[in-house]
Amino acid sequence: MFAAAFLAATLGTRAEGASLPDWTADLAPVGACANAEGQSANLPVKRQAITCLVNWARTHHSRHTLTPSRPLRRAAVLKGRRVASCRVLSHAPCGTDPLAEVRATGFPFYLFGENLWAGPLEVSARGVVAGWLASPRHRAVLLQAGFRFFGAGLVHAPGFLGNPDGAVWVATFASRR
Repeated sequence: MFAAAFLAATLGTRAEGASLPDWTADLAPVGACANAEGQSANLPVKRQAITCLVNWARTHHSRHTLTPSRPLRRAAVLKGRRVASCRVLSHAPCGTDPLAEVRATGFPFYLFGENLWAGPLEVSARGVVAGWLASPRHRAVLLQAGFRFFGAGLVHAPGFLGNPDGAVWVATFASRR
């Protein structure tokens, strides 16, 4: 029997009046991850920096570091393209199955999660990961203990959400069956 947890869509909301954790403590110090602050860095450099920042936060919480995965990176790019073409920031753009892209890669997962980020293309890796950490649901996905593999993809999306030089970042997290 195969079971998938799509964490970003299913995590509960915080109780009224509950305090949020200080997510800034989970963001690696400046300089801890090479080129994390570079807004104009090329895609492979930004992707490496995002992986470093994600793993820094996970290590800070005694979680396993994540191994980069080509199929998960491909799933992230496919999702980013669908989000950009549908013009909506959603885990199920145009009403699609939220797991369609990871299934299309053939990655044999039993646990899966994803984070989306949209904004200007010239954002640093630090800015993208800070956005995920600042959101309780996205932070929970990023720190979920069961994950072992990671993929990050960037899609250039001019005009998306009003950004003339817009971009969609997708991070995929999974564990193998």
